[in-house]
Amino acid sequence: MPSHSMETGKPPVPQAFRGRILHAVGREECVYLPDGGLLVNQKGLIEACADWPAIEARHVLKGFEITHLPEHCLIIPGFVDLHVHLPQLDAVGCQAESLLSWLETYIYPAEMHLADSGYARDISHRFFTGLLANGTTTAAVFLTSHPEAVQIAFETAEALGNRVIMGQNLMDRNGPEALIRPPRQILSETEQLCRQWHRADSGRLQYAWMPRFAISCSDELLAGIGWLRRQAPDVYLHTHLSEQSGEILEVSRLFSWAADYTSVYERFHLLGEKTILAHGIHLSDSELTRIQSAECALAHCPGSNFFLKSGRFRLTEALRRGILYGLGSDVGAGPEMNLFQVMKDAQYMQLDTLIPLEALFYAATLGGAKALFMDDRIGNFEPGKEADFLILNAQGSPNFSFPAHPDVDSMLSRLVYLGDDRLVANTFIRGRQVHGLSSCLTR
Repeated sequence: MPSHSMETGKPPVPQAFRGRILHAVGREECVYLPDGGLLVNQKGLIEACADWPAIEARHVLKGFEITHLPEHCLIIPGFVDLHVHLPQLDAVGCQAESLLSWLETYIYPAEMHLADSGYARDISHRFFTGLLANGTTTAAVFLTSHPEAVQIAFETAEALGNRVIMGQNLMDRNGPEALIRPPRQILSETEQLCRQWHRADSGRLQYAWMPRFAISCSDELLAGIGWLRRQAPDVYLHTHLSEQSGEILEVSRLFSWAADYTSVYERFHLLGEKTILAHGIHLSDSELTRIQSAECALAHCPGSNFFLKSGRFRLTEALRRGILYGLGSDVGAGPEMNLFQVMKDAQYMQLDTLIPLEALFYAATLGGAKALFMDDRIGNFEPGKEADFLILNAQGSPNFSFPAHPDVDSMLSRLVYLGDDRLVANTFIRGRQVHGLSSCLTR
């Protein structure tokens, strides 16, 4: 594997942050520390997270660079965006009557622009800086068919410090000639890109096989992706599933032998651990059972589902079954990268059920990490994990303030219903600040 690393390297000294801290420790369990301490060692790993008096009693802080956060600040884990499209950044807000017409009218033309390397560099920089500004420290990113643009995207994420899982968009039919490739060519291209980038910088950059969706892939291409997956089972697979009824009808026409949409991916050995299935709105009970059994993850994208009128994700059923799931902004059908908004949309989409606030926050942080089989490394502040976290500034948004007498529920309620990107003052990945101004921090 390559020895990619960020230019500025590791934090020069261990760091201690004192202030309000909130993180999830289970599906419906969060911990709030009104006067907490977060210790980060020189390797960018969490050494401890506890009440500050306990930190002082149990740890020698000599040599630590100590940051005291004011009352209007809060430390939370970085957000995990389970489904977002880099090439669609400049197509946000383009309305169409259906998913398929939206793709043909706006999205395919937008993706064709990435054949221009200058444009690919520009949009990649705007996209990855946008993720960091929104507090997203880990993202599963759909790219384009152009291998040069995929290379540029990885180089940009590497330089800026993002933690990403992404790969070349794989399609060989039912799309513009500029985006489709012969199966052998595109399989060779994506395999070469995977060899270069998968698990780069000790896993901060990871690769995914990315068949766009069943409609855009022939049997030959899907079989080839299945073969690659069996050769390298630690590589992710990321695709779309059952987003709209028109899409499902087209899949049934193209794969007339298939009992349902999910069985197409099953036939070609695409399901299993580290498979991310975006949307999954119109799934039968049988499909949900098989997805859960295969340990696939569902990416719930409520903002996108609202925008395209796709339908309502069965979130309560996913929770009841214990299916791995997380939240996706799904830019560009989703209106913005901000996961505060996505948490709120996920609540609003469930018209007759109140989703626990803890479950929403979990989905945006630890749940997303678990869906990616990365919860041993990121997602909350357990010692030994990599220090991916945000410092929120309540004074950054005129609509936001902390409750007078905060506890877990009141803090989560404010974050879910009033939070936005203006709260994100600083973003850290592996203990290194990758977004924000140092002047926001007092030492």
